[in-house]
Amino acid sequence: MGQLGRISCLAAWLVPLVACGGTHHDTAGGTQTTPAAPAAQAVATADPATLEDFTRRLDAYVNVQRRLAKESPKLKETDNPGDITAAEDVLAAKIRAVRKDARRGDIFTPQVASLFRRLMYPELKGPDGRDTKANIDDEQATMRLKVNAPYPASQPFQTLPPNILANLPQLPADVEYRVVGKDLVLRDVDANIIVDFIPNAIRS
Repeated sequence: MGQLGRISCLAAWLVPLVACGGTHHDTAGGTQTTPAAPAAQAVATADPATLEDFTRRLDAYVNVQRRLAKESPKLKETDNPGDITAAEDVLAAKIRAVRKDARRGDIFTPQVASLFRRLMYPELKGPDGRDTKANIDDEQATMRLKVNAPYPASQPFQTLPPNILANLPQLPADVEYRVVGKDLVLRDVDANIIVDFIPNAIRS
């Protein structure tokens, strides 16, 4: 199916998924839930061309990540943090080797970043904006984020409030949205690296 066909299907896919009560897997810090039907429709129709571009770029990354993960030694089920970190590091090193020239904006292009800010704006500035922002620890982070760098160990796995998540495109289980300071981060769940980020996405 062509890219234009895929974006047309996205709206049809999102809404029935909600009706089934689906959820998005989140390995740390709770569950990123499936958006409500009106929000899903709003995402799919907000800017189809930009959303299509975001989906294409994200799919390209995920396809590479999954291929490299299959080539890596399979991690046996374990609760040992050292083993988990070692497996993350192996996959992260492979991803960095393939994406050695990756930089901010490869997935969150300026157009995509602008769209995300517009989608989040109503929840941050609307009637419930104060309560929404109270649920986000948006104190200025002390470190500089960098694509391909490990997700900062000093930062909690803070996700977005459900009402903001509902306004953003859903993600495959391989990646997730996180918040560091006022920045929106796209984190690789299995490699624990920063795939891309939007600076100052959480506006006061």
